[in-house]
Amino acid sequence: MNINVLRHFIAVVQEQGISAAADVLQMSQPALSRQIRELEEDLGVTLFARGNRGRAIELTPEGVTFYRRAREIVELADRARAEVHRRAPLEGVVHIAAAQSNVMTLVGRAATRTRIAHPNITFALHDDHTPNNVERLNNGLADFAVLVQPTDLSRFDYAALPGGDHLGILMREDDPLAQSAAITQKVLPTLPLIVARGSIERRDLSGWLIGGSRQDINIIGTMNLLYNAACFVREGYGYALTPEGLVDEEPGSGLTFRPLDPPLQLHLCVAWRNDRDLSAPARAFLHEMRAVIAAAE
Repeated sequence: MNINVLRHFIAVVQEQGISAAADVLQMSQPALSRQIRELEEDLGVTLFARGNRGRAIELTPEGVTFYRRAREIVELADRARAEVHRRAPLEGVVHIAAAQSNVMTLVGRAATRTRIAHPNITFALHDDHTPNNVERLNNGLADFAVLVQPTDLSRFDYAALPGGDHLGILMREDDPLAQSAAITQKVLPTLPLIVARGSIERRDLSGWLIGGSRQDINIIGTMNLLYNAACFVREGYGYALTPEGLVDEEPGSGLTFRPLDPPLQLHLCVAWRNDRDLSAPARAFLHEMRAVIAAAE
């Protein structure tokens, strides 16, 4: 499978049509159409839904899956090209996939120390929830992942990050519950909640809820990252179960946060594949990361 054909397939998806993609790629429309048809024949599946004349091109379910993997393949190919053309051993990009968390302060501190020691090292952050970050680590798209525990770490080496995130409820600033110091086990099941998908999968509340079951809480929405969910909360859609300090909760922001009572804390680690050699820039970052962790403990 030719990498350029994958690039052309991606362009058709992103430009939402053969004609627009052909213009961007500076090639003829018949040539591009032929490439896509041959790609489908090679795969034995239909990637695009035909017959939508006048509408943006649409991917089939198989096309959606292939588009995701094609982007990963092209990204890995571009990274491989950049790595073999490095002009110095400690020059390059460290890729970190991370859950949103206050412990990223420690990761940022390690990145800063790395840049001071090696100015030609840069960092690329991918913010996502833990299952997607594990997938990026497994696929080689990330050198490191910051993961919320518990997570299956059997394929990884890892270092626990000191501290953690206190879970609580994000609410409107004028909500009556804002008069409370904390949200108790009795109150939580009465609230319409927006909950992170990762929190559901890890069952973060299973040992905290009186009943211990997801059915004991009223989930009215799920989120990936917090910012957009915070907009829903500000508009009165519901409450968000979230770590403290990830969005602006200052007076006048329209939002406020109350911790859970009894307190509940999430713990995180930084992980990397134990069956692959780290690049020189990644090893330099790991050296600084370990030093930052040791100083914080």
